[in-house]
Amino acid sequence: MNKILFWLFWIVAVMVVCGCIAEQNDAVMADKVSRVSLNISTDKAVYHSMELVNINAAIHSNTDVSDATVTVKGINGRLNKERILNLSEGANELSFTYKLPKCNVCGGISAGIYNLSCEVMYENVTVRDSVSVSIQQ
Repeated sequence: MNKILFWLFWIVAVMVVCGCIAEQNDAVMADKVSRVSLNISTDKAVYHSMELVNINAAIHSNTDVSDATVTVKGINGRLNKERILNLSEGANELSFTYKLPKCNVCGGISAGIYNLSCEVMYENVTVRDSVSVSIQQ
């Protein structure tokens, strides 16, 4: 009986050291990630001061997902919007709008290329996408 327990313990220890147990957990996480895909886009590539930016998040889910958090960020931290929603199986569209500040020293941003990023977070999984836009005076 002691020999069986010894060998059983030894097999489990080898599996932990080799990473077999961790690989199974990684496979579960990969399955969760593959359930949702994300594509962020804007209505234009070039914007000017004080213009309205229309941001679209196209989210595809292979299954229903409850309490997903969708966040859009960018423009040196000035854009930071968040929504919590339930995703249905299939296509889910979500729109955000943001009015640009003036492009000058007093307005706080300079003309240039800015990155807008979007994240969908659910069940300890985060899916990201980003798009670059040009902001001119």
